[in-house]
Amino acid sequence: MEAYNGTPVPLDQTVPVPEPETTNEPAKEQQNDKDDSGESPLVTDLEVTGELHSSEVQASEPVQQIPRNPLEGTKLDNPEKRNPDKAPLPPGYRGSMTNEYKPYEQIRVVKEKFGNPAKQNATMLTLARNEELYEMLQSIQQLESRFNRNFQYDWVFLNDKPFTHEFIEQTSAMVSGTARYGIIPYEHWSYPDHIDVQKAKEIRESREYANVAYGSSESYRHMCRFNSLFFYKHPIMDDYQYYWRVEPSIEYGCDILTDPFKYMVENKVNYGFTLTLTEFPKTIPTLWKTSLDYFLQPEVAEQIPSDEENLLSFISGDNGRTYNLCHFWSNFEIANLDFFRSPMYEGYVQHLDRAGGFFYERWGDAPVHTIAVAKMMRASEIHLFTEISYKHTVAGSCPLDDAFRRRARCTCDPGLDWSITSGSSCNLHYMDVAHQPHMADYEKYRNLVAEREEQQQQRKKEEMERRKEAAKQRAEERRQRAEERRQRKQKEKEERLRAAKAPAAS
Repeated sequence: MEAYNGTPVPLDQTVPVPEPETTNEPAKEQQNDKDDSGESPLVTDLEVTGELHSSEVQASEPVQQIPRNPLEGTKLDNPEKRNPDKAPLPPGYRGSMTNEYKPYEQIRVVKEKFGNPAKQNATMLTLARNEELYEMLQSIQQLESRFNRNFQYDWVFLNDKPFTHEFIEQTSAMVSGTARYGIIPYEHWSYPDHIDVQKAKEIRESREYANVAYGSSESYRHMCRFNSLFFYKHPIMDDYQYYWRVEPSIEYGCDILTDPFKYMVENKVNYGFTLTLTEFPKTIPTLWKTSLDYFLQPEVAEQIPSDEENLLSFISGDNGRTYNLCHFWSNFEIANLDFFRSPMYEGYVQHLDRAGGFFYERWGDAPVHTIAVAKMMRASEIHLFTEISYKHTVAGSCPLDDAFRRRARCTCDPGLDWSITSGSSCNLHYMDVAHQPHMADYEKYRNLVAEREEQQQQRKKEEMERRKEAAKQRAEERRQRAEERRQRKQKEKEERLRAAKAPAAS
């Protein structure tokens, strides 16, 4: 049976799934924070640096007051939730997009010509706030100049609030394809009825999450839930089969010479990524158990590929007993939307949502996507794009092939590639279990990094020896000064005794 051959799930339809076992107590931290080697998992570079979207990491947030009608004051504030104006279409357009706006589609901006007629049925997708305009312009400039100016793929922008005229005007001017702006439905960015809002607030403001990235953030939890359950259900996305996720403040260090969408279609790849990390254990203490509760249901188990066919070995080193915390960094992912629209994926995320972990813990969409992809897809349907240089915050990839980097006009430093420099990367583990070959100069740069680390260790050792020697010298100097003081005091004492005896003798 195919890994996910089913009909898409409509926007307002959910798949009935058994109610998971839950308690009214806040989730406890994992009892066993060990990976399959039996050692404690590495603290990620992001946890050490604290640079992961620092603007989102706050000490505390009030309970979010989300307007029940984000369409208020817009042309979409009507029973159909649709802009009544006639929507523009690019001249020569051939596709499912019509001159009627989709529900929740705020506005559409098209170019004078359709552009590349051979492009795939795909779009860029961005979730952004109005105040992230200039960070978003940076990302658009990066991807357009490195890739999309030659392909003119559409760009869909989504926001939980209406986009401002300035945001629409400036971003659409930089996009080479059609730019579409959508508002997220209230029910996709709010608390479901089964969540105790006050309890969720108390948990995220507890000491348990005080030093965890986004640990106290309410908006981050809504975002992760949206990116897990709803992004593919937005009516605008109905016009596309593939999507490429793009976030503000990202960098592409090389020209993208071939069309990743075309590669995926021709090679039957349904999920592509560039970077992997290990998740913070405190954020997902019950995610794996909750996931297994779904996958072990007989009607689900009979549909998913066998563990020899899928990529369970990427996320678990003990045949699924525990989760090793590896995940695809989903701020860059290129995927077939039919996978997310499948009843099996929908049943999975509905099951997770009912368990409450998006709010009672801090489940991210990255481990959710990863677990779903690794369990539900065959290994051949997943691909690591080693030739795409992508950087977001502290993690970045760079092709380890000198000839390729010259052709692709790369500006990235291969000696800083995340896969060979970070103990938090799972890229090499993925390539091992997926049998994906390394690029031509992998060994060269792996050895270079190893030599550099050895030199750093040697410098640290020499510095430690210098410090020890300096400390020893300072101690000797203190001893000598103390001895000099002792001798001086002894001499002064003897002189006082002689002075006292002199009058008595006379």
